[in-house]
Amino acid sequence: MTNNPMDLESTDAPAPRRDGFALPLAIVVLTLLTMGLVAGFAVTSSEASVTVSQRAQARAYTYAQQGLESFLLRRKEKTGSTFCPHCWSVNSTHPANGSPVNATLDTLPTQRETVYVALGTTGAAIVRATPVWLDIPNGKGTYWVTSTGVDLQNSLGGGAGRTSQSRRTVGVFVTWNKSTINVLGAWTSLTGLHKNGTGTIDGNDNGSCGGGVNLPGVVIPQYGGHADLVVNGGWAPSGNPPYDSSKTFAQESAAVKMDWVNIKNGSAMPADIVIPGGTFPSAATFAADTNYWPVIHVRNAVGSSWALPNKGRGLLIVDEDMDISGSNQWYGIIMVGGKLTSNGNNVSEGATYSGLNLLCNDVVACNPSGANPGASTSNDATANGQKSYVYDSCSVQKATSSMARYTMMSNTWMDDIPGW
Repeated sequence: MTNNPMDLESTDAPAPRRDGFALPLAIVVLTLLTMGLVAGFAVTSSEASVTVSQRAQARAYTYAQQGLESFLLRRKEKTGSTFCPHCWSVNSTHPANGSPVNATLDTLPTQRETVYVALGTTGAAIVRATPVWLDIPNGKGTYWVTSTGVDLQNSLGGGAGRTSQSRRTVGVFVTWNKSTINVLGAWTSLTGLHKNGTGTIDGNDNGSCGGGVNLPGVVIPQYGGHADLVVNGGWAPSGNPPYDSSKTFAQESAAVKMDWVNIKNGSAMPADIVIPGGTFPSAATFAADTNYWPVIHVRNAVGSSWALPNKGRGLLIVDEDMDISGSNQWYGIIMVGGKLTSNGNNVSEGATYSGLNLLCNDVVACNPSGANPGASTSNDATANGQKSYVYDSCSVQKATSSMARYTMMSNTWMDDIPGW
C-alpha cells in the first residue's frame, strides 16, 4: 500500500460553506406571503366598496322613482304642509293666459317647477318639471319631468379625498290633462222627471266660461217612443231647446260619455272626501275658502237616500238616491246614481245628472238594484216646490278643476339620465 499525498488531500478536503442561506429564503417567503395578504385585503376592500356603491345606486334609483311618483300625485297638496312651495310661488307670479292661479293649482303651468322631496332620513329626491311645448290659449302643454334620487346613508370616496352621495336620475314626458264633463243640459235625467210647483230649470249659460253656448234645460231619453216628463203647475223649462227628448236611451247614454262604473268604484274620479269615513264640509268651511271645490263621493247603500247636509260647492257623486231639502244650494256638478228628490227652495248652479246607474245596467256591482230603463217610474227624478236648476259653465269648470294634473306619456320613461 502506498501513501499518495494527492489521495490524502482529496479525501480530507472540507465541504464548501453555505452560511446564511435560510434567512434570505425566509425573507423572500415572508415577502410573498405579505404581498398576497395585502392583495387579498385590497381585493376584499375593493369588492366591499363596489358592493356599497351598487347598493347606494340601487337606493338612489328607488328614491328617484319615489320622488317622481310623489310629485305627479301630490303636486297640488296643501293639507298640513305644502308639498311643492315653488310650484305655488312661480305660477302665482307667472299666471297662464293672464288668469290668477287658484287654490288648487289648476291653471296651465308655464314656468319650470322644482321641489325637494325628503324621503325619511335616508334619502331624498330633487324633481324638476320643465315646459317643452305650451299652447296657452287652449290650456295644453308638454313637460319634461326629471327626478334625481340622492342616497344619504353612505358617502362615496372621490379624488383628492373628496366624498359624495350616490345619485341617480330618471325622467318622463308628461302632458297637462284637464278632465271635463260632457254637459248635455242643466238637468240630465236618464230616468224620467216629475216637476211640481214653480221654479226654473234653465239651460241658458249663467256663467261666462262656456263660450256663449246655451244648452237644453231638461234632457230626458225616450222610452217606448215617448219621454217621461211630467210637469204640474205653471212652469216650463227654458234653454236651447227648453227640453230635449229626441234621443233614445241608447243614444242618450252614448252622448253622456261617462264611465259611471269606474266613477262609482273611485278609479275614474278620485275623491277628496269619501262618505262614510270622511266628514262632509260645513257651510262655514265653504264660506272660509271660496276656492275650495272638493270632489265628494257618497257611497250610500242600495235603497237608501242620502240628504245634502248644507250648502256647498264642488263635484258631488252619490252612488244611489239623494234628497235635497230646504234652502240648501249647490254650485258645481251633482251626479246621482239613483233617484234625485228635490224639495223646498233649492238652488243648483252648474250641471245635474240623475239615474246614472242605468249606464251600467249589465254590471251588478254598479247597478245592484237591477233597475231597467223605462221599466218603472219609481226611479224618476222628482222636483217639488220652488226650484232653480241652472246651467253654469264656470261652476262646471271649477268643479272639475281639481282633476287637472300632469299625466305621463306612454313609452317616454328614461333611466340613468346624465346630470350636470
